[in-house]
Amino acid sequence: MYQVTIRDEPEHRQTIIRGGEVIDPCQGIHGRFDIAVANGRITAVAPQIEDLAGAEVIEAAGRVVVPGLIDMHTHVAEAIIPLGASTEQAGVNRGVTTLCDAGSTGYSNFPGFRKYVIAPSQTDVFCYLHIAPTGLAVMPEIRGWEDVSEDETVATARANRDVIKGIKFRAVMPGVTTLGTALAQRAKQIAVAAGLPLMVHIGDGLCGDQGAAVEAFTREMVHLMDRGDIIAHIYAPAPGGMIKPDGTVHPELTEAIRRGVLLDSAHGRPNMSFAVARAGIGLGILPHIISTDLAATNADGPIYSLTLTMSKFLALGLTLDQVIAMTTVNPARALDEAARRGTLGVGAPADITVLRLVPGDYTFVDGSIGNKIPGDTLILPELTLKNGTVIAPRPGAEVEIS
Repeated sequence: MYQVTIRDEPEHRQTIIRGGEVIDPCQGIHGRFDIAVANGRITAVAPQIEDLAGAEVIEAAGRVVVPGLIDMHTHVAEAIIPLGASTEQAGVNRGVTTLCDAGSTGYSNFPGFRKYVIAPSQTDVFCYLHIAPTGLAVMPEIRGWEDVSEDETVATARANRDVIKGIKFRAVMPGVTTLGTALAQRAKQIAVAAGLPLMVHIGDGLCGDQGAAVEAFTREMVHLMDRGDIIAHIYAPAPGGMIKPDGTVHPELTEAIRRGVLLDSAHGRPNMSFAVARAGIGLGILPHIISTDLAATNADGPIYSLTLTMSKFLALGLTLDQVIAMTTVNPARALDEAARRGTLGVGAPADITVLRLVPGDYTFVDGSIGNKIPGDTLILPELTLKNGTVIAPRPGAEVEIS
């Protein structure tokens, strides 16, 4: 475990994280550095920082120190929607300093989400606003045009630009067949009118014999997406997924990547297949963002935490530096928050995660159809600083491994 030494004065004016392996892809840093924090901000990153009277010293030798982790795709509208997890389950207690909720609420229940979840949370929470009035409070959320709220969604997004970072839509039944491609066009129209990126959930495991219709709709939807828009569940195995286990890739995906559309793993329970991920990664189709899709239905398994999801991508062949970039600077840029998050730059808020890499023989489960892969490294959160405040992770089940 980490060691904390408090020197001299009871009033701690400064914190020093000493001797960790610092990885900050935003600045191109990977090496042994000390980090100094004062008044909630990073004041220095250097090979050696001298002790100061009254400083709290965190000995991080043998640990990996990174910018505060960002989970770009969660559902943390606890008590607002049935599948809402708590920010405690997803946030600073698990090493994550910033969360983004992916469309749990729409314009009608967003005010409650802002007041009762976002405002009191110790973890910073942003969100994508769903085009359906109540988001995911009732699913499926779109059955007809009465379930799409254009004017109200745009107005709510514009009035809450400090926390609403995009517009969300799920390419699933029955909306995709009852409304057809006009629904895809309307979703993009709402995002453009709001001046925000669009996030699209792809893959519908409950579409029954309508798989071909879902596939056709999703390909049209992806064709409409632009730079900064996000395809969520890029390794989804269900109809509507853009990559197949045999390596087949819909050309619309390749074109979207060229246009600057971002790819999010958004693990979830049914939304990521190791077989599809291996095929995609083998073709060089990597996620820009690694996220959990954590919700009340999976927070106690098989998702547990962002660091477990990161461990799975190490097992799939990504490097540690890639995984850190996909959970720090990349989501920070997607949220248009790169000046304040995803970096250990001097002057930035002191959002810092200290990680412990535990070697061993692990078996990871993908959560979709129970595929398993071996891995030799488990990433665990050891310590979190949120605006300079030191937070120890909450103990509990972190993995579903054998």
